[in-house]
Amino acid sequence: MSSSYSYLYKRITRSLIVFLIIIIINFILPRAMPGNPASILANEYQLPPEAVKILTKEWRLDAPLYEQFIAYIKSIFTGNWGYSYQYYPRTVFEIVMERLPWTLLLQGTTTITVGLTGILLGMIAGWKRGSAVDAGITISAVVVYAIPYYWLALLLQYFLGYKLNLFPISQALTPGAVYHSPLDYVIDVLRHMVLPVLAVTLTAYASYTLVMRNTMVDLLGEDFVFVSRAVGLPESKVMRIVVRNALLPPVTMLAIRAGYIIGGSVITETIFSYPGLGYLIYQSIIYKDYPVLNAAFFMLSATIIIANLIADFIYVLLDPRIRYGERR
Repeated sequence: MSSSYSYLYKRITRSLIVFLIIIIINFILPRAMPGNPASILANEYQLPPEAVKILTKEWRLDAPLYEQFIAYIKSIFTGNWGYSYQYYPRTVFEIVMERLPWTLLLQGTTTITVGLTGILLGMIAGWKRGSAVDAGITISAVVVYAIPYYWLALLLQYFLGYKLNLFPISQALTPGAVYHSPLDYVIDVLRHMVLPVLAVTLTAYASYTLVMRNTMVDLLGEDFVFVSRAVGLPESKVMRIVVRNALLPPVTMLAIRAGYIIGGSVITETIFSYPGLGYLIYQSIIYKDYPVLNAAFFMLSATIIIANLIADFIYVLLDPRIRYGERR
């Protein structure tokens, strides 16, 4: 037990150090980009030069960097994230909380579909190794893995959305729609999710399939499988044992994917104009909206670190042989 606590303490300490470094980088990167947020906003809305001076002073863009950094640290840890430059005078917290549910819905759904599809196909291919089923699943996974995500997303938009008009090609809700029941609202939300979920699933499942398949093939050659069959265990029981051990690498990948639930949504939400945090980050980069970028990257770094810590606990649940202090 002492070794478990020691390893856990080291992991938490290391995560906190990484978190602090990320916070500093989070402050520096947006301000290292060329341009002034007040000038960009003034050009967008054709504001007079006097407005630029007022906004610069209001947002404290003319303050020394160390003062901006102190104010930034206070805002991060107090939850008072200030006002958005782009959506002024709306608060950053209000905007983020408005967009967050859409990102969680979309990315949470794709995490489930990608994980289940990849692991299931990899399990079948590994168990049927050397067969036509294995070859078909493996070849298709390799082909799909090589397809650029944005290209497939645009193809789905063009054929299933524009040509066949089966699904909406953008947004999360139909503009101006009137819903006569909660079910109508749910159906509209789900229809808008089909294309982005399909695009992400088709391009992301392949890596899970290949990893799961190769891990199962390696495990099926281990001595414990031979012994299990020799003592008369049913094939279904042997398969459960192999699958349980083979789940460790895919779980690691899913934990990392869960950590990128915010940052990983940028491309998807931008292509489909989906009103989540990813699209908000894209817009904030264009408008140099420092407060929104700081809040978004703060949440991104926090979710990545927490997801990796959770993965360590899941390892022990899947394989009791793993002990924190014994890992290499």
